[in-house]
Order: sequence, then structure tokens, then C-alpha cells
Amino acid sequence: MISKFRQQKKLTVFALWFVIAAFIGTIFFAWGIGDQIAQSNFAIKVNETVITDADYSQKLDATRENFRSLFGAQADELTKDNILEKTVVNELIAQALLIEEAKRLNIPVSDAEVQMAIQNMQSFQTDGQFNIEQYTEILARNRMTPAVFEQKVKDDITSQKMTEVIKGSVAVTPKEIENEYKYRSSTAVINFIAFNADSYLTNVTDDAVLKKYYDEHKEEYRVPEKANFIALVFDPSVVQNMDIPVSDKEVDDYFQRNKATLTQPESVKASHILFRVEDWTNKADVDAKQKLAADVLAQIKAGADFAEMAKKYSADSSGQQSGDLGYFSKGQMVPEFETEAFRLKNGEVSNIVKTDFGFHIIKTIDHKIEASPSKEQAKAQIIDLIKKEKGQAAFKSFVFDKYKEIVSESNITAYNKKNGGKLPVAKLEGVTETGEGSPLAGKPDLAKRIMAMTKTEISQILDFDDKKVIFEMTDKFPSYIPKYEQIKNRVAMEYNAEQSVKAAEKAALEAAKSKTIEEASAKAGKSFTTTKAFNRNEPIEGLGMNNDLMDAVFASKPGSFLAKPYTVGANVYLVQVVSIAPPAAPVSATLKEQISTSLLSVKQDEAVNDYIAALKKKAKIEVNPALQQFYVK
Repeated sequence: MISKFRQQKKLTVFALWFVIAAFIGTIFFAWGIGDQIAQSNFAIKVNETVITDADYSQKLDATRENFRSLFGAQADELTKDNILEKTVVNELIAQALLIEEAKRLNIPVSDAEVQMAIQNMQSFQTDGQFNIEQYTEILARNRMTPAVFEQKVKDDITSQKMTEVIKGSVAVTPKEIENEYKYRSSTAVINFIAFNADSYLTNVTDDAVLKKYYDEHKEEYRVPEKANFIALVFDPSVVQNMDIPVSDKEVDDYFQRNKATLTQPESVKASHILFRVEDWTNKADVDAKQKLAADVLAQIKAGADFAEMAKKYSADSSGQQSGDLGYFSKGQMVPEFETEAFRLKNGEVSNIVKTDFGFHIIKTIDHKIEASPSKEQAKAQIIDLIKKEKGQAAFKSFVFDKYKEIVSESNITAYNKKNGGKLPVAKLEGVTETGEGSPLAGKPDLAKRIMAMTKTEISQILDFDDKKVIFEMTDKFPSYIPKYEQIKNRVAMEYNAEQSVKAAEKAALEAAKSKTIEEASAKAGKSFTTTKAFNRNEPIEGLGMNNDLMDAVFASKPGSFLAKPYTVGANVYLVQVVSIAPPAAPVSATLKEQISTSLLSVKQDEAVNDYIAALKKKAKIEVNPALQQFYVK
């Protein structure tokens, strides 16, 4: 059951819990101007609900930026293969269904809730307070009335409430926690024989063979569509030298609103020596680490310098800093470690403390009690924070005003032509949808977005690290497949590499006909390797990661010789299961809580998915043909 939940947790449920943030995010990431949207056509119809092209475009833009904000460097990997478009189409459908269901169940959303949600949106605040003029100005800039916006916010709250009702029906049982702990923490040891493809290299040069391979794999050699751009880059440093005044009233207001965040919690400064345990099932290693910890503790109590002992023995990176962990407050360390560190007096050394990481010796250096600074004590900090907020707002206004000037002249080229090249631009040549080979390398989401533009078109204001950028496409080159003669060497290299792997697989299959790994080893003329114990979540030393192999190993009995070869990279492996061991120790309270939280999240998402799937079956859903490929029925 839990394995099913684990496998079925998909990206498409992410947007459910940040719908309001995503919606208001649209305003600042779309900036009210940019790509043209055909508002007269529908994107999706769900029963009586019509979702317009504008709704879809806004949600797509907002979700794209929210994914980047939430997942950082992983966002581009998560959103490839049209995952983002699929997420948005199916989330819009899900939201419409949830709103209808909430109405059917009479789940209310009051005007006061809508008002509170809007007033709490920082986008509409000045100095931390809701600003009605700013609210109406931003909506007007985006050609939206307060009534329309407030209805959208109400819809978002409604779907969120319905989602919470569904999630509230789910619980995690002790048995599920136990099974998940066994799944994660059971370990295996295997023997394997490696058939390295390099040992089976071929050197086919026959044009007829290579041309046939080329014809069968033409699409793999396609050169993607490329484009050239100029980019106008805005650095936040443009507002650093601005004289930003901060009044006493602003300081006082900020202090009153943020007393809790200005309070410094109780904290301790501590050092430790860690004797790391990698595998709690390895009793010999556990006993050795515990004995070493006891020996080191005895030396410290006899007068040895704690800092020097940390440098010599600690397996933690802090060992190079004499074990110094700096100050930390409650909730930042695992409970066993935290309790002891806060219990000790200044200068006192603990006995041996056991955690999931291993054995620790802790020395508490200093205690700081919880402190709430006065307004005068916090004034300098508050002024810096207010200046930062105002600077960010000034930067946004500066960029937006410049963008409006450029739009009024059509694009960056036209603006510079009229103004004598006033705006310095960067040139980007040969940009592809993945961004590789250009300054957009590692940013495929951004590259894909600007590649959808047409020649002379300018982009919206886009984020590039901590900067804002406006792109203009200056040229575009269609995709093409090079002729065989142009890439003959590459074709030959890839053909021979593929053939070498196939030869390794053939040799492994022949050896796999043996009854034991010893017999297979003798037949293949290769020795086998015995691994250290490993669990499902870590690479197998000397072999790597292969999910199918991992599933097969943990599903087998000790002594089983797996007749199927497994390919990992350019190597092919035959495997014998030596042992499967359950977790050596009961699940700790900390890990039990982590597993419970993780399983609850998975089960809640699954419950929401199942509920929406049931609603879909009864609903009449019509998707615009242009978006049909993104709809998951």
C-alpha cells in the first residue's frame, strides 16, 4: 500500500497548496505587459465553469515562477518535458472541480476571509500595511477590477479549504510507519560480476552499416532551433546608492509589528566530537566506534584538550574548527543532542550521547537567554530592513518604468535607435530551448520561454539570478538534421559504443545460464565482487544505482542468483544476493516522526488525487485542442 503511495506521488499535486501565492505572483512576474493572450477563446470547460486562455496563461506564468522560488536549482529539472504545462492544465481542472464540490458541501468562504487574505499580501502593502491606492493601482495596471480579483481569491480559498477537508480524512497507522521503516532501513549484501563494455569495443567503419544506423536514428542528430537575442540586464545595485529616508514612525510601526521576529531565542554555543556510525547493522563497527568514543572521553576527563581531540577524532566537518558548532537554538539539532547541550553548564563535557548519526561527546561553551531588544537597541537593524524593503520596491518601479518606455517604442532596438544607444545590451547567440552552450546554460525553463518568442519581440521582465532581464529576439534559425557526411565520425563512435554494450549484455546473458555466481564467474573468466551492506536509498559501491536491480535484490531470498543482467551506464552486471537484513535497531522517536510526516503527506496527496479523479469521472470536461496534449484524464 505505502509503496503504491510512494510511486504515485506526482508533480501535478504541487500547485494545490500555493494557489493564492501563485495567483498574486502573476502580477509581479507578468508585470501586466508582454506576451499577447487571446482572451476570447476558452482553454478549458469544466461542467459550467469556463477557464479562459487568460486564466491559463496567468497561471502558467505564476506557477513557473513559484516553482523556481520553491525548488531553486531543481526547478528546471522538475519542469522539463512539458511537466509545467501539464501541471497547470490539470490543476485548473482540479481547482474548478474542488470549488464545485465545496459549494455542494456548503463549505463557506466569508468576505472577511477574502479581505484578510488580500490585506496580508505583501504586494499590496506599504511599510507593512495594506494600501488601498496601491491595491487598485496594481489591479488597474493589470486590467483587472477588484471584483474580478476578489472572486479569484475567493475561489482559491474555497479550493484550498476543500483540499484541507480531504486531507483531514487521512491518518497514518503505527503499522504503516513500521513497514516504511523496514522498507527504508533494511540492508542487503550482494556479489556481482561486471562486464565492462570497453572490453567488447568494436570498430565498424563500413559506410553502409553506419548510414543505416544514421537513418534509423536521424532524430537523435537533429540540431535544435536556435535564436539570437539582445538582453537588457537590470542589477539591484542601481538603487544601492539611493538616499532612502526612514522616519521614526516607520521604525516604531515596524517594531510593533515584528517584535516576535526581533526576539533572539535561547541558544547555546557548543562543540562536539562525532564518532560516525554508517551502518547500525554492523555490530563490530558500532562496538568499535563506541569503544573509541569512551577512550577519547576518558582522555578528555583526564585533561586532554577538547579542541585538539575534536581535530584528531571527529568525523564531522566541524572537527577542523575544533568541533565548534557555533550558537544554535532549540529545534535546530536532533532531540538527543539538543537536550544534552542545553542541560550542560558552560565548560561542562557530556558523557557519550547516541543519535542517528553515531556517538557524540559534547562540550557546552556558552548560554544565551532569550532576549527581546528594545526599540532603541533594534533601531539600526530595523532601519536596514526598511531600507532594504524600500530599495526592492524602488528597483521594481525603476525596472517597470523603463520597461514601459521600451514598450512604447516597440522593442529595445527601436528604443536605442531613437535614444542614441542609451541602453547597454548583452548579446546572446545560438540560444536553444535547453539553454546549453549559452549564458542560459542550466536555465532551460527561461530558455524555453524566450525561444517561444518571434523575431523583434521583447519578453516580459524576467528573473535571472538576482537580476531582472528583458530579452529581444534578433534572429531565429530553424531546426535541421545534418547530412550523414557532416557527422560521420560521431555516428561511427555512437554506433560502436552501442554495439559494445550489446556485446557485454550478450556475454552476461551467456554467463547467466549458470546455476551459481561461482559457475558464472568461471564461465566468463571474471572474478566477482562482494559489496558492503547497503540500503535502497544509496548507490551500491562499485556498481551505482539501478532501481530495477534494487527492487529485484530486496524482493529476493538470500543466496538467489538473479538470472537477468542489469545495465548501469556502460557496464552490465550479474548479481547474487548474499544477505538481506532487517533494521538492526528499533526506529528512533525522531525518525518515527519524520516517517509519519512523510507518509501523511504522501497519503494526503493520494487522497486528494483519488477524490479529484472521482470528480473527473462524473464531470463534463472539454479541453481546447491546443492544450489537449497536457490533459491527464
